[in-house]
Amino acid sequence: MKHIVLGAFEINGVNLTSQGLWAHPEHQSFRYTDIDYWIEVAHLLDRGGFDFLFFADSYGYPSIDGETPDVAFEQGTEIPKNDPMLLVPALATATERLSFAVTSSTTYEEPYANARRFATLDHVTRGRIAWNVVTTTATVVKDLFGRDRLVPHDERYAMAEEYLQLSYALFEGSWEDGSVLRDKAARRYADASKVHPVHHDGRYFRSSGYFNSEPSPQRTPVVFQAGASKAGMEFAARNAEVVFLQGRDASSLREQVATIRRLAVEAGRDARDIRTVVGLSAVVGQDRADASARLDDYLSYVDRDAMRVYFAQMTGIDLAALEPDTEVSSLSTEQSRTQVARYNGRSAAEAFEDFARRGMREFILLGTGDDIAQQMVDLVEETDVDGFNFTPFVSPGSYREFVDEVVPALRARDALAPAAPPMPFRERLFGSPRLPATHPAAAARHTTEGDR
Repeated sequence: MKHIVLGAFEINGVNLTSQGLWAHPEHQSFRYTDIDYWIEVAHLLDRGGFDFLFFADSYGYPSIDGETPDVAFEQGTEIPKNDPMLLVPALATATERLSFAVTSSTTYEEPYANARRFATLDHVTRGRIAWNVVTTTATVVKDLFGRDRLVPHDERYAMAEEYLQLSYALFEGSWEDGSVLRDKAARRYADASKVHPVHHDGRYFRSSGYFNSEPSPQRTPVVFQAGASKAGMEFAARNAEVVFLQGRDASSLREQVATIRRLAVEAGRDARDIRTVVGLSAVVGQDRADASARLDDYLSYVDRDAMRVYFAQMTGIDLAALEPDTEVSSLSTEQSRTQVARYNGRSAAEAFEDFARRGMREFILLGTGDDIAQQMVDLVEETDVDGFNFTPFVSPGSYREFVDEVVPALRARDALAPAAPPMPFRERLFGSPRLPATHPAAAARHTTEGDR
């Protein structure tokens, strides 16, 4: 079988997706401001053969009818949290093979500054960096940045498309291959004839001049994306290399995998130019009953009111304010349609009960390490998904038991790639550190005289 891509899902804050779980005696996420905590997590993942550590992030925090409920502060629901990008250099220094995916918004970050930060991270990590491309709409973020309007959902993706085209020009087109000489004898650091200004004058963004970061190991960071809407899926098919899918059963996941591969081909790419990843949580026990009891213990710490507020922050929908039998599919939102879409066909009451228990978790696997490994292999074979983004219940404990109990069972099944020397993230995923000619970024490469 193909080797499973394995990631870890994190946030540089108090709670991940189960609001209130931070108070569990085994959970150390309250130490998120301590770099030693993150180094411990990164060491575990590196030892366990994980491919990447993924950081979700946003500037937002809960707000319902213009007010932030007290429970958000009391339970650390999306506030406070720190910038995960600033963790990466320290974690890269402490690891050898683990890569890092960091979230950055095309709605609020300036393209030039964003590209420069990612180029720098690609250098200092030796190519172990990815960019999780997100679009953002939330009134609190609009107000924080002093913007006049919220950008509608589909327009956000049009803006993101232009943002990426400019980013590709900076990453790929300003400095030709061979432009950096570092020739001390000739006293020439770079060949000026191979460095070109980028001129972009678009609907949403304008930029003119040289990219002042020299080419990094990957040039363009590995592109991550998640989006369940039609616009989001089409955007991912054109641009993404790793796509997060949602699915809590094999049938729906298999359909999503097939859809994104078909859309990639329609966009002129190869179906295997994209790695598909779905969320996974696991609780290891002496048997399934023991693991189930441990799961119940974890979930007993979840604060239902904080979960209500958390859902409202992501979607703009307060499920508790709706009539219980309201069909979720009848609701419209300009915020995260991905989170709403997972409850199509359910009532508001059913959606809230499910979200209060699971949060954003997709598959929750229980059993011995061997049981869980086999369930993962079965999912890959049944759905063609390429890998999993592991979401812990407690940290670093959930990572430790997964690495110690599940990873050996996966290796016994030849389901994980064998240990390899350190290399850029894209090379680890696809065999080459550079984007292929079929990716739209390739069109930005400077191949003729003149400005691009």
